[in-house]
Amino acid sequence: MNNTSLYIFQLYQYLLNLRDTLEYTLDQPHPLGAYDQRKRILTDGLAKGSALGNFLEQNGENGEKIRTNLEAVTGELYADGSTILYPESDGVRVDSSQNIHIIDLVLGNAESLRDIIYQYIKYSQEHSENEPIILNLISEDEHLYRMIVAKVCLNEYLKSFGEFQKVMSESKGQATPQSNYIVSNELSKVAGLIRFSRSHTHTIDNKTLDVLDNVNKLLEMCEGRRERTNNASFQDLFKGVMTEVDDCIRLFEPKWKQVFDKAREEAMNSQKERQYATGSNPSPDTSA
Repeated sequence: MNNTSLYIFQLYQYLLNLRDTLEYTLDQPHPLGAYDQRKRILTDGLAKGSALGNFLEQNGENGEKIRTNLEAVTGELYADGSTILYPESDGVRVDSSQNIHIIDLVLGNAESLRDIIYQYIKYSQEHSENEPIILNLISEDEHLYRMIVAKVCLNEYLKSFGEFQKVMSESKGQATPQSNYIVSNELSKVAGLIRFSRSHTHTIDNKTLDVLDNVNKLLEMCEGRRERTNNASFQDLFKGVMTEVDDCIRLFEPKWKQVFDKAREEAMNSQKERQYATGSNPSPDTSA
């Protein structure tokens, strides 16, 4: 793996741990070991001398802005005294009432990091340093990531939509302060996050885009801007779209993992070959 590819992979490792932070919105066990590893990578990865730290330092005011936003993630989620994630001896406890905030923290920062990675990929192509292993990794991640975002966002949207319907039923269809709050602070927020992710997609394959389009169609039905397909119930509509998303995750994840494991092995071997070097990251100058 050449210097540019190794550098991109190091940036990607940071992005991967940011992406995996979305797991805390899922109702499943959260091992302490995974939490500690993510905390270390997301914290140390901003330090001077790291791949991302070097980039941020090279890019002045823009780099500092990105750093500040990433420090908000580590500060709110991984710092001691976090009111969202609570590491305990048997795992990590999550305040699930703040799931939407977790997603919000991750998504914008993830796109900033993807922009950086695609900037380096462009650099590698312009200098004939691009390697298939890196291009394949970023491509496979793109498919999987968009489905992960759709899954965690739909989970939250469904919860809020169910509560909204309950409130509206109790008020006989009349808007109330509670229903307005749900729309403004939950439904509109999550819908915006879903559409934000969709608008930043770096892929043209029909499999991914068709499912993402179906997610948006479902949102429009919930918002009253599109009629329900076959006049189906919202329960069936959510079930159908969420099944499509889960099917894509099952399809994309093994492909991503195979490429990731190979890239990680190549990166580790390349780093071993450089163990007698100065220890600084081989960062090409791509200052913005």
